[in-house]
Amino acid sequence: MPLAIALRRGQLNNGMTGFESSKVHRVLDIPELLDMILRFLDDASNASNARVCKQWSEMALDILWHDVRDLHRLFGLLAPLQKTSDDGYSFVRFPESNDWKRFDHYRRRVRSLSYHAAESPHPLHPSVFDDIARTRTTLDILPNMRSLTWDAPLPLSVMFMHGCLKVFAVHLPGSLRDTSPAPFFHDIAARMPGLTHLDLRLSFPMRHIEEDVATLVKSLLKLQKLTLPRHAFTTKLAEEAAQLAHLVCVEFQYLSEQGTCDPDDTLSFSPALEDGAFPALADFSTTITFSATTRFLDSPYAPINLTALYIDSPLIEPPSDVQALTALIATHCHLLKSLALVSAVDARTRLTSPPPKDACVNMDTLRPLFRCPNLTSLELVHHYPVDVSMHDMEELAKAWPALEVLLLGNEPAYIDHPSLTLGALVPFARWCPRLRHLGMFVRADGEALAEVERSPPTFVSLRTLSLGVSPFPFPPPAFPSPSAFTTSPSTQDETGTHDDDVPESASDETFSPSTTSAAAPALFLSRLLPASCTIDAGVTWDEELPIGMHVARAVAARCDGWMRVAELVPLFVEVRGEERAERWRGEREEGGGYGGGGDGDGGGYGRAKKKRAKRQGEVCVVC
Repeated sequence: MPLAIALRRGQLNNGMTGFESSKVHRVLDIPELLDMILRFLDDASNASNARVCKQWSEMALDILWHDVRDLHRLFGLLAPLQKTSDDGYSFVRFPESNDWKRFDHYRRRVRSLSYHAAESPHPLHPSVFDDIARTRTTLDILPNMRSLTWDAPLPLSVMFMHGCLKVFAVHLPGSLRDTSPAPFFHDIAARMPGLTHLDLRLSFPMRHIEEDVATLVKSLLKLQKLTLPRHAFTTKLAEEAAQLAHLVCVEFQYLSEQGTCDPDDTLSFSPALEDGAFPALADFSTTITFSATTRFLDSPYAPINLTALYIDSPLIEPPSDVQALTALIATHCHLLKSLALVSAVDARTRLTSPPPKDACVNMDTLRPLFRCPNLTSLELVHHYPVDVSMHDMEELAKAWPALEVLLLGNEPAYIDHPSLTLGALVPFARWCPRLRHLGMFVRADGEALAEVERSPPTFVSLRTLSLGVSPFPFPPPAFPSPSAFTTSPSTQDETGTHDDDVPESASDETFSPSTTSAAAPALFLSRLLPASCTIDAGVTWDEELPIGMHVARAVAARCDGWMRVAELVPLFVEVRGEERAERWRGEREEGGGYGGGGDGDGGGYGRAKKKRAKRQGEVCVVC
């Protein structure tokens, strides 16, 4: 029930004394508290609250019109709109001066406008924008707007531009391959000189508009953040952006709405930097090769204040290039706090033989990063599993006690032969008390679990354990499946191995996980993980990349297996807590003190909700 209706009916006073009722009303008279309450309500409730009194009306209307995502709703305040054709809605009559006077009460409240013409349930006919441009009584239609997101014909956005705008996100249509966007970009620079965040979204090669975009970026002297699609930050753009004194962040986004450009445009990334380049750059995310990144960071005037570096390479990077980059980062990026090195993967074929040692990243590759004293987040993605030992994990955990996020190659495309067991989690539980997110590629067979100490330490802060494509301990097959003797045409990879050469009877593609097979790893993890920790599995590879049938089936089966484990762990943690509580009470009754014993877990936790886990907000692209 809306808060306003409850007040009118006196239901907030039910069961209260007069003194208690007066306290509630005094609280609602405090503007800051009332504003916090109204922001938790939906639009329908705030529409009712806007009719309570003047104070409530101002606050509720500010919330209702703060973020506008429906231009039909906003412009409907000016004059009635009706659907006149397949092109959308248009005004029944021209807006008049009295309409604009009434509109003033609402337009000054708008802080953000987002318009996606193709997705709008009430698309506007172009005549609506013409009518508004001709009849408006002031130049700035939404004078207090600070953010504008536009996915519609570009000229229609010009009427909303003004000098107070700070954020502009625009979808550039593919027609700009043949038509220069220079006139539109000139409007951006002239009408919004105070922009601090420019977000360009496109799905065609950047080379078609590179010169015009570079000119635009150079003209926005107050720019602090530049967001682009993948493969869009070219050499030319880097050279122009380097001259911006306030540019703090250059980033790309994986979102489909951001688009993707041509990887060929950034393969030869090699900007010529001058003295004073990138004076404020702290967060740099781009899609270039590791060797190009090494050259960039090793140039005489490279940015020296980086705190976050995210490199997504379009190539399957050799370990030598990975090591060259980590060594340079350790030398040049002393302020670095977050590092992600993402190498391309090729999951078209499943190979069952062990990967070549010289193709795998090893501890020698990672060890230079120990010299980065501020590093708290490290993500490594590679085609092959990381070749490390239990001793290496002990060394890594001791060297980085301040780690908060570590994703150590938990999603290789080479999904077999992990070098680590679940026991590799123990050093991080012992030495990294701040660790919140841990991802590893491990095996969980009974022999591996038996090697681990009986009472391992418990993670203090861990919230997510990402097991990626880690093999699941499926039971051995009783007999080969019929499909093991069938073949189908398949593309041959560069090593001459076919995807369909993998016998299903010898893989994890044929079996479904059982509670019995999940019990052992779940029991082990219940000794390490807090009850609030989420276990997930699966891959977040690029959805546009092809995935082989056997790889996809194996990953899906492993996801199901680890989800069974995720369901059992909270139950085991709860049982351990109850056993510990019983043992503690018994020891007290016997006068034995508060003896510990214990299995290293937090104890006394309630049952966690069962749900399918997600990895960093994304569902596995296979499942």
